[in-house]
Amino acid sequence: MNDTPLIQVRGLTKEHGAGASWVRAVDDLDVDVPEGQTLAVMGPSGCGKSTLLHLLGGLERPTDGEVWIAGRRTDILSERALAHLRRRSIGFVFQAFHLVDELTAAENVELPALLAGRSPRAARRRAESLLDRVGLADRARHLPSELSGDQRAR
Repeated sequence: MNDTPLIQVRGLTKEHGAGASWVRAVDDLDVDVPEGQTLAVMGPSGCGKSTLLHLLGGLERPTDGEVWIAGRRTDILSERALAHLRRRSIGFVFQAFHLVDELTAAENVELPALLAGRSPRAARRRAESLLDRVGLADRARHLPSELSGDQRAR
């Protein structure tokens, strides 16, 4: 068993704005998340939850501190290396869903696999499996506008 936490954060800080609009969204955070542990990030609106998740996923750069994922320091990676890491190892479920309106549910699920270089056939099989797993196999050919909010989230 590996003793290195899956996620390690040391002195993580993120500041936004300047002058009167300056905000420290994340303030000198240290945290270890072991592999297999479920972690909930909770707090009131505006407390930095989304900023923290963006920092962990490499969507934003910290003002200070370090982010380690699976033993690899990610806050110093190039944009290209971060994109590769996100494509291969990190999944996001955004509040706004970020579905492509012109694509069916199945095509929206297939898209990340195709962008990662999987074959269309493999992407299609994986999408069918995932949609079945979340109870949407019967909605695979529907556009996002034809899905409920809950279905779009899944």
